[in-house]
Amino acid sequence: MFGQLGLGHTENVYKPNCVKNLKPDKVKHIACGRSHTIVSTDKNTVYGFGDNSEGQLGQPMIDVLNSYDPIRVTQFNDNIIQISAGSYHTAVLLENGDVYVWGSNNERQLGMDTINDSANIKIPTIVPINHPVVFISCGHNHTAFVTKVGDLFTCGDREYGKLGHDLWSLNKVDTTEKIVQVACGANHTVALNDAGKVFVCGKNDCGQIGLRSVTSQGHLYPCPITNERIVQINCGESHSAFITASGKLFMCGDGKYGKLCIDINQITIPMLVSKFVDKNLNVQMVSCGGNHTLVHAEPAENELIDNDNVKQMKSTDTLPPLKVAKKVIEERKENIEIFTTITPTANGNEQEALSVIKKNVKENNTDMNDMTDQQIQVDKKSYNDNTPKIKNTVIGDKSFEKIEKITNNMLVNNSNEQKEKKVVNKSKYPRNERIRSRLCVFI
Repeated sequence: MFGQLGLGHTENVYKPNCVKNLKPDKVKHIACGRSHTIVSTDKNTVYGFGDNSEGQLGQPMIDVLNSYDPIRVTQFNDNIIQISAGSYHTAVLLENGDVYVWGSNNERQLGMDTINDSANIKIPTIVPINHPVVFISCGHNHTAFVTKVGDLFTCGDREYGKLGHDLWSLNKVDTTEKIVQVACGANHTVALNDAGKVFVCGKNDCGQIGLRSVTSQGHLYPCPITNERIVQINCGESHSAFITASGKLFMCGDGKYGKLCIDINQITIPMLVSKFVDKNLNVQMVSCGGNHTLVHAEPAENELIDNDNVKQMKSTDTLPPLKVAKKVIEERKENIEIFTTITPTANGNEQEALSVIKKNVKENNTDMNDMTDQQIQVDKKSYNDNTPKIKNTVIGDKSFEKIEKITNNMLVNNSNEQKEKKVVNKSKYPRNERIRSRLCVFI
């Protein structure tokens, strides 16, 4: 409707499409608002596309109501660490701790007072916080900032107590915890301290702050999830997600449309998403939208195979290698030698004959008359003069009968060639026939 996909049109798209106008750039950060999208590149340039009705694209021109293609907002002189987007406002965090905001300020969600509460800020403007900021998050109409010393500042819509204080303007949240991360939903806020514990405030009509039997919480309150350390938090419109240090995902809140990854319409306390545990996957990142959730997970450590001290991922479409003890190999009483020889034909070409010989190599066998040489010769393929004359492969095994059976099954009847070929040991083996497919021997 507003071109928030940056594809040059307003049609719905049901599979990932490349934003061609950004192809020359290396995109590092992405943030999605209600109907606009903000991206930043490795050159610290910010682009926006979609709805600009409240100035959320950072375009001061009145006539730019929306943009179907990426439009340049600005380029910062410092590295961009994080970007976040609310319903109609945008925030960018720089490496030096400065935060720039633009867009709607009708609820003072940009952290600054204006003469007219409904006035918008259409160009990037620095937030007046006297401490370096290390983390930011935008809700629908409120914003949260975490400083380097662990203080939490919030501003904007104070309804349901989601700011953790009773003021609209930018203020510090009263807490003794050292906060390191913050996530804002539509009407709730989740904070993470340096010990991996979660604290919440705001609306809880769907269980989005994970507190049982309360509809809202006006101040930061501890939310019990698990004994494990929480390392990442994220909020959607009315649901929340928590990742542990071991890669487990817990979720709570509104479960409509399956966005909790659990077949329950509502979860009032954080619940483990067992699907990733069952598949032996460690969750690395999670991002919550209005009615959907994206999860990035990787195979757990025990899914890796140590092969010659090199960790390799298990293949899902091949059988695992069969391990044979060295002692078993040394004690084998028989040795099967498979080799190929090249013989000339009447027309001047050379043909490769596959030979399989069973030899009794039992060292303590004194009866040398019991030793037998049994050979099958099969015409396999015509070769030119550059073909190596002999190829040898030695395979240790007792089951020569299995090889004989597999070889016979792979031979295709050809009566004309049977008349022309000479066969060794006719009394024991069938006539040689042309092999139409590659010979495979399984031991």
